[in-house]
Amino acid sequence: MEIAYRRLEELLSEKGDRLVALGLADAEDVAVLLPHLGAMEDAREGISFNDALPGGFAQLAPLLQCRMAQQGLLYSQPQLRDFLALLRTRDLVVLAGDSGSGKTSLVRATAKAIGGACTIIPVKPNWTGPEDLLGYFNPIQRSYQATPFLLALQAAARNPLVPHFICLDEMNLARVEHYFSDFLSLLENRSKAPQIPLYTADEERHVVVEQGIFLEVEAEARRRSGLGDGATLEEVLRDDRANAELHRLGGFADNESVLLHHGRLRRSLAAQMRMPTSIILPENVWIFGAVNMDDTTHQLSPKVLDRVQVVRFRNPMLADWDAIEAEVQAAHQSLPSDLAELRMTPEDFGVRSDYPAFDRHDEKVAFLSHLSREYLDPLGVEFGLRAIRQSQGYMIAAEATGIGPDEALDNVIKHKILPKIAFDTARPAGSGRPRRELIDELRTELTGRFEGTSLDLEASCVGDLGRMIRLADGNNGILNYWLR
Repeated sequence: MEIAYRRLEELLSEKGDRLVALGLADAEDVAVLLPHLGAMEDAREGISFNDALPGGFAQLAPLLQCRMAQQGLLYSQPQLRDFLALLRTRDLVVLAGDSGSGKTSLVRATAKAIGGACTIIPVKPNWTGPEDLLGYFNPIQRSYQATPFLLALQAAARNPLVPHFICLDEMNLARVEHYFSDFLSLLENRSKAPQIPLYTADEERHVVVEQGIFLEVEAEARRRSGLGDGATLEEVLRDDRANAELHRLGGFADNESVLLHHGRLRRSLAAQMRMPTSIILPENVWIFGAVNMDDTTHQLSPKVLDRVQVVRFRNPMLADWDAIEAEVQAAHQSLPSDLAELRMTPEDFGVRSDYPAFDRHDEKVAFLSHLSREYLDPLGVEFGLRAIRQSQGYMIAAEATGIGPDEALDNVIKHKILPKIAFDTARPAGSGRPRRELIDELRTELTGRFEGTSLDLEASCVGDLGRMIRLADGNNGILNYWLR
């Protein structure tokens, strides 16, 4: 597939000018497919991240909070720091909460505040496979039927200096593991940008061969008639000798129009240029999913939960508005009053890279490993090596945003462990012990770890787990993170 894509790239690199002169391709389409042939420029207005915030990412949350407050959106600084840390991880982030809790608003407002772009893709309940997300090739029309998601990826690729957020709204109206499974597997490759296959390369190969033959015939017709390399198709057709040579060499009958053949070639080439056989996931793309958990939606499967970071939004009516407004006022005083619009680039968030190597000597990693061995595995909750390495990546990113080590570890448990808890506490665990006994011991373990720290235990993973246990007592012993 890579070789086939290079065929089209070679044709455009070597013959692009001639294709444009003959009207077989538009200069704009050639520039989009071969962006490296021209210099990339950032046309956005505003001040760069380094100039605006020399203190780095730790200053970004207060700035975002002020900009969002101007739009009537109030988020606490811990919420924003957590979200920024997740942006640095480059992981797929699932935002969970009731309708109106601010999930998509956070994505949209953050994109606006950093000078980025945002695309909201509504998920339909009838999505069943990858073609619903990425589109499909129509053999009758000989063209690819693109989806809004794929068009958003292409729009991001055309502007590599602009961060682009893509949010799948109501992500779990359809089964995520059905329509998104191929994409989840691709995102596991962290060492290089994933390549997304769209359709077979046979059609592209046919188009390249057809274009190449026509260009050779046309070039020979011009050579024999004495026309230069810059001659347009109109000039070739107006020249009697060139026109006759083109008909003879191309095998066109007297009643067969070169223009009709030209139109077919142009349509087929345009279809390939605008939708190549594969697309590389742009480095400036972040993907989010917004989910509600109710009777109209599907539960997230263990495969999905193992690969994503879950952020749960509380009912905004339960927020401490006085405390958030005090944070906003303090942030206003700490920032320059004349600060221009921010213009961030994807590199400001760091690059996509492999997760850190497993470090069992790290205190936080050792604690997560202990939880996995002693509690999670006997309870049937999957939390393996990949999840721990992913958690390490988050904790490194969290440090840069001003999140302390205890808060980062608490967030890891909220993002990666609690959303996976769903079982009947009356049934015995794998070790034979009662599950209710193990889950109580897990809460005691977490209480001992975070007691005495600066965290508010009731707002931490300890409080969340306690709420789950209380709800299970009134739900026939069924423990579920998503139960309300």
